[in-house]
Amino acid sequence: MNTLKGPFLLMFKEMRMTFYINFGITIALMALYIFLSYSTGENGNLGSIFGPFYAVFLIYPFILFQGYKYILSLGGTRRQFMMATFASVSIYMVLSVLILNGLHLLSQFFIDQGQIFHMADLVNGSHPLLYIWIDLLWMLFLFGVGIMIKTIWFNLGNVRTLICGAILLIVLITTYTFADLSPFIEFVIVDHLLFVHILAGIAVLFMLLSYLIMKNGPLERGDRARFIGKQQPE
Repeated sequence: MNTLKGPFLLMFKEMRMTFYINFGITIALMALYIFLSYSTGENGNLGSIFGPFYAVFLIYPFILFQGYKYILSLGGTRRQFMMATFASVSIYMVLSVLILNGLHLLSQFFIDQGQIFHMADLVNGSHPLLYIWIDLLWMLFLFGVGIMIKTIWFNLGNVRTLICGAILLIVLITTYTFADLSPFIEFVIVDHLLFVHILAGIAVLFMLLSYLIMKNGPLERGDRARFIGKQQPE
């Protein structure tokens, strides 16, 4: 099966409807904020429009994995599935960034009082490319986290994933309770741009690990005995 003519088209079809829905919700949010800017008269943050597009990249891996069986049943491979997933998400990410920042720029001409919050407002700088870059990094981070969770869930199944999640939750609660987090919080606030780049780096690592795990992934969810040494049939 050709990667571009088969798996990619299947993944792209899965994404298309979600893209239209998110675009519609974002337009509706912007229209609401324009209305509020004229009706409230307050010169503060009216809200944000990045929520729908940010959230969808976190849940996208759970949607796209529905195409896993279809690709394998049509003669495709696990590598083609992962490459098609990354390619289709990359296109979606670029389009989302352009739409979000285009609408954010347009809002300055239509909003009377107040402004729409952008994640780049937390960073010292006002260059338009910085705004685009920050959106891209956050989307990359959310997708990286989502595909890592979905990969572990798919390979280990419900029970083992819940056990791992419970252990991780205990570690986080213990750290939050006993550790001094003030240096970390100060770092997030003061060096926010560096913090976002670190998150994006972690996301790239997650994506690479997901690819390495899924290139020999199990046919059914939870069938993975171990991550290394068990070869699955193509």
